[in-house]
Amino acid sequence: MSESEVREIRERDLPWFYRLILKIPGAEFLENAGGLFWAIIVPAFLTMEFFLSLFLILSFPFPVNVILVSIIPSAALVLFVKVTLKRFINWWNANFGESRFEWNIEKALDEYLSMLGRNEKEKS
Repeated sequence: MSESEVREIRERDLPWFYRLILKIPGAEFLENAGGLFWAIIVPAFLTMEFFLSLFLILSFPFPVNVILVSIIPSAALVLFVKVTLKRFINWWNANFGESRFEWNIEKALDEYLSMLGRNEKEKS
């Protein structure tokens, strides 16, 4: 297999940075989270995080408040990157990886044409 051919992505073939991102714990349920999670829970979390950030900015002195305010968005960004990377790998492997079944287009086309021929004979 040459470098130009598409193939399945395996974790051991990824650069070290991506392998490090995939080792982040605690985000397994986010890969399959549905619309309820992304449409209700995440916006509510971001709204609460905004008010928490305002509280932290006003409550603590300068160097500490910047650090405290940047922790939650940084963690959310890291989790988002992990989920996005994992979803991309799953999508890639599903579309371009080794197929679990054989695609025999010629056989399927012959069956389809014979079925159309039978339908034509039944109609006439």
